[in-house]
Amino acid sequence: MNSKTSEMERLARQLYQSNRHRLDLLAGDKPETAVQLPVDRLFGTKPDWSRSVRLGKGDVRYSKHTKDTVSFLPVRWQDELDRGGSLWSGCENWWAGYPLIAWVSIKAADDGVAGHLKFNAEVGPVSDHKVRKGLIKALAAAACAEGSERIRFPAGATDRGRLYSRFLHASAIDLADIRDTNEVERKLVQLVAAFEPEIELVARAIRQFLDAGAVPAAAR
Repeated sequence: MNSKTSEMERLARQLYQSNRHRLDLLAGDKPETAVQLPVDRLFGTKPDWSRSVRLGKGDVRYSKHTKDTVSFLPVRWQDELDRGGSLWSGCENWWAGYPLIAWVSIKAADDGVAGHLKFNAEVGPVSDHKVRKGLIKALAAAACAEGSERIRFPAGATDRGRLYSRFLHASAIDLADIRDTNEVERKLVQLVAAFEPEIELVARAIRQFLDAGAVPAAAR
């Protein structure tokens, strides 16, 4: 291949990347994200709850995924939450069936090519208001005690009737191309790994909450 041909191919690729979104629209194709292939690579082509996989610096259990989201439960959280048993009533049919869930979502920028990944976690619909409130307060107190600025609950998170409360912040990472499978996979792992301190903090807070005996007392 001569240098002239190589230069023409380089310019052609550059032109396509610069106008990719418009060309896709003209072709009648909707831009698609590259979540499915990273999920296949990270969790297996037929992922299920029964086996844990390594994600970032810790093990997680797969919950479910859509075209733009994959959810999972860190095994450290599961180990601690299992000690609570029926205290988490109300969450049986919510995500993985536990009062906590984590997920990574992908969102395209206006040009349809670039975008970002966002990592989040949420406390779900625990039926007993005292239990749910106590769990949130335990997580918030642990974050405050350890100086974590990336775990914060919104105002009113412990109000009666509130069912869902997200709590991770500063948890996004940019993508140059949302359809670049390698980039999406690499940065998804990078993002979750960066939050390993918060994942461990949550696990410790759950353990301390249960060890304190506050949950059984509140559940009576």
